[in-house]
Amino acid sequence: MPAGANVFMTIAMDKYSADDLLDLKLQFDTQGFVHLPGLLSPGMTQRVRDAFEEAHVRHAGQVERQRRDGASFVDLPGILNADPVFIDLVDLPQLLPLLRLTIGEDLALNETSARLFFPGPTFTSPFHSDVARVLGVDHAHTSNLLVKLHIFFEDLAPEQGCLAFIPGSHRFPPLHVNPHRPTLARSSAVTRVVPRAGDGVLFNTHVLHMAEDNRTEHVRKSLIYTYAHFWMKAHASAAPSDLAQFADSPSRQQLFGVDLPGVSHFSRRLDRLDSASVKTRLQDLGERIAHRVLPLKRMPPRA
Repeated sequence: MPAGANVFMTIAMDKYSADDLLDLKLQFDTQGFVHLPGLLSPGMTQRVRDAFEEAHVRHAGQVERQRRDGASFVDLPGILNADPVFIDLVDLPQLLPLLRLTIGEDLALNETSARLFFPGPTFTSPFHSDVARVLGVDHAHTSNLLVKLHIFFEDLAPEQGCLAFIPGSHRFPPLHVNPHRPTLARSSAVTRVVPRAGDGVLFNTHVLHMAEDNRTEHVRKSLIYTYAHFWMKAHASAAPSDLAQFADSPSRQQLFGVDLPGVSHFSRRLDRLDSASVKTRLQDLGERIAHRVLPLKRMPPRA
């Protein structure tokens, strides 16, 4: 079994300062993941637990059918439409600054999952990268293309399908070519995160990771919010059906991928939330015109 204690990523979320954020950023960049104890307050944790259970009951028939068909896990559909608390999770005040430091100001939600992982063998590949085979990306220069946040609202046992990582492996390309997975599974280099209710685990999806077997009799329940850049194509699960509710929230419009007339996909930034203003639209238009016109002015005249 993977050994190694997760002793270097335990800054309590209610004690964040500028120095704490920089330390978490350093841990995330070097290790590829960070454990965030107490990401949710006890009250928020209870709200999430209750809303998740209501969604589970609502889709119980679908869950049972997939279970009978042999599914090792099931994702509850349309979780962002199930309860307002799932929308509130997208931009938690204690988390958003860290997301902006890791992904960047063009941050947007890319996918959500409300997952039930049943007792039994894992459904994930052993120690894999989610993006190793993505075409057109140089991971050495695109270190945080895709970031996942796992939110836990129940305590997990060490054998209950916990997340395991090879720290720093996102910066070691040979491991992705020949990861020696049987060796890694027994290695003391592996770090397993055993979360408690209210914890979060944020990780770079290029770090080698996996969900271990669920060797208990209990379902592992979790929420997964995947973040990326605004210009990347998002999954349908990354936005609730009612986008009009965010008309007065430019930040949530960006996080949920709402197009803004006159502003390009490459210019959406949380540090430019006045993007709906005439000034910013004109600035964006001017930049695009300059890129098209100025090169023409530099071209030599035809002979």
